[in-house]
Amino acid sequence: MIIDIHAHPGYGRELGELRKEFAAALRAAEHHGVRWICLNAIADWTQSPRPAAVRKGNDAVLALMADHPDRVIGFCYVNPRYSAHALAEIERCVVKGGMGGIKLWVACKGSDRRVDPVARRAAGLGVPILQHAWYNRSGGFKGESTPADVAAMAARHPKTMIVMAHLTGAGERGLKDIAPYPNLHVDISGGEPEAGMVELAVKLLGAERVVFGTDTPIRSYGATLGKVLDAKLTRRQRELILFGNAKRLLRRRLGR
Repeated sequence: MIIDIHAHPGYGRELGELRKEFAAALRAAEHHGVRWICLNAIADWTQSPRPAAVRKGNDAVLALMADHPDRVIGFCYVNPRYSAHALAEIERCVVKGGMGGIKLWVACKGSDRRVDPVARRAAGLGVPILQHAWYNRSGGFKGESTPADVAAMAARHPKTMIVMAHLTGAGERGLKDIAPYPNLHVDISGGEPEAGMVELAVKLLGAERVVFGTDTPIRSYGATLGKVLDAKLTRRQRELILFGNAKRLLRRRLGR
């Protein structure tokens, strides 16, 4: 079994478009043995979307969950700049809608205190936060987190389970930033396969903190799966990365 903890339905704005795009991703996932896909729609792909766009994106994920109840686990995307709406969306989509986690993108840095209400609610519900992060030479988006920003969030919220997205975008520097925080994991998405990167993550964090994630449709299942299958890992380490760690993080949704 493989669990993809980081996926998007597609680039479309309407549910009909997303259904068509996601159908292709679902076929690719099935071909590569992926059992569960953790799906989030980051609204209209703007950096700081308004509540109506956030709700529309989450509605699409709820619809895809209903279409594929044995394959899709939704992650509720929220914009912490709209705190009341973010908490209401978590109630609607996670508590009532059955989503398994929360997604944060580039509206606020992880070090921004406006993220705190979301992080506290995630801890209370026992669901993980998937937080985008990257070290960009250009500096990135205004609200884009670096791994250091995500580490700051993890330090403030030690009971919150956090998955930092994009191992390749974080690099060795990012891994060292997050290493001290046991509640902070990394997914292996971001960039093309780079020899030795997954092994380095296992060395610095332990295999228990490395999670399989593709960022599909931005990256393919084949390329991302190759990062794990070609890495010099034990069978146990490979199993933890491909499904064991995600199953633990998603225990509210999948059980123990």
